[in-house]
Amino acid sequence: MITFKSLVAGYGRSGDILRGVDFTAPQSAVTCIVGPNGAGKSTVLKACSGLLRPRDGQVLIGDDDISHCSPAQILRRGVVQVPQHHGLFPSLSVRENVMLGAYVQRRERERNRRRYAELTDLFPLIAERADDRAASLSGGQRRIVEFARALMLSPRVVLLDEPTLGLDPKACHQLAEAVRTLHGSGVTVLMVEQNVRFGLTLADHAVVMEGGRVLHTGDAGALLADPDMAQLFFGAAPRHSQAS
Repeated sequence: MITFKSLVAGYGRSGDILRGVDFTAPQSAVTCIVGPNGAGKSTVLKACSGLLRPRDGQVLIGDDDISHCSPAQILRRGVVQVPQHHGLFPSLSVRENVMLGAYVQRRERERNRRRYAELTDLFPLIAERADDRAASLSGGQRRIVEFARALMLSPRVVLLDEPTLGLDPKACHQLAEAVRTLHGSGVTVLMVEQNVRFGLTLADHAVVMEGGRVLHTGDAGALLADPDMAQLFFGAAPRHSQAS
């Protein structure tokens, strides 16, 4: 479970982006943060991963306050972030990219080999293309490799920042399956997604943000099906569709 309490954060002298963010992402569920550009969605993830130090408030993983921990300390607590894009080293093989997810425990070679083997069951691609360079993969395949790398440390929490950015429909389908795999493995997923219908179709829980504040939290399916909410925040009544 991830809890944000009265979270205030921003960048340098530009002022506060987050202005008292309060919400909880339930354990072993997918929570999707949606809202207009500039709402502070990605800033929430940065505050959670330690890339941005909050000016006030708290970020809790369970009962553990990580608000003032370094990114390395947060990583060791089981929180990993999949970046927006360009997350792989194109000249390295798929196996090498995935194994980099265990860099902080790189001396535990046998443990890392076992974990890689476990992940091939979840993501067969990393076995099928293990020796291929990452540069040879499609956009959707690269995302799958990034997800596998994120799971090398058996994390409690995975943060996804705009996972569909730049992907075509086929790649989005592959991505949807990868998110479902994460969900099925019991990981808590906190996702920021501009493709609102895609994100809410995959999610259990939804958070709507605007202007650095939380406007609404609740069941993702109910939000997607609510014409008033869809019109207010997304500009149109919802279409009843599934992530593809």
